[in-house]
Amino acid sequence: MRYVLSLVLCLSACSVTLAPNYDKAIVDGLSAANVKVMEMFAATSSGTDESTFGTREAAYNELIGGLDALVIQISARPMPDGKVLEKVNEALAARKLDALNDGRAPSAYPVEKISATLVKMRDTDKKQGVTSFEVAAFKGQVSIYLDQAITYENFLER
Repeated sequence: MRYVLSLVLCLSACSVTLAPNYDKAIVDGLSAANVKVMEMFAATSSGTDESTFGTREAAYNELIGGLDALVIQISARPMPDGKVLEKVNEALAARKLDALNDGRAPSAYPVEKISATLVKMRDTDKKQGVTSFEVAAFKGQVSIYLDQAITYENFLER
């Protein structure tokens, strides 16, 4: 009886972690980036002219650099045991869903895509300016990725 009770207590103390730990600094960084990115879209919503690009270049670079730093911060967190991820990936593959192959938190990918989108917007702005339609398209794409990253990171605060 003692053996069974001890076994139950030991097993109930074990938990399998499928996600990295919540990190308030990452959530705060994403929230700050969200505000800055939306301010950039608001400032450019009417479209831009390449002749005034110099007034926006530093803001683009600050946003892109900050997002790239967040990717590093997100990716640096330890992920669960590889065996657990293998099982999760097998289950995802059985359902014909994408695997979590790179061993990083799922929020790293959308933050990388936000940065890449802003690089494309910056480079287009520098070359020829961006139309209001292009700004709206860039904003739509960035908004989807921001929502994914912020939702995932906030979910970790259980």
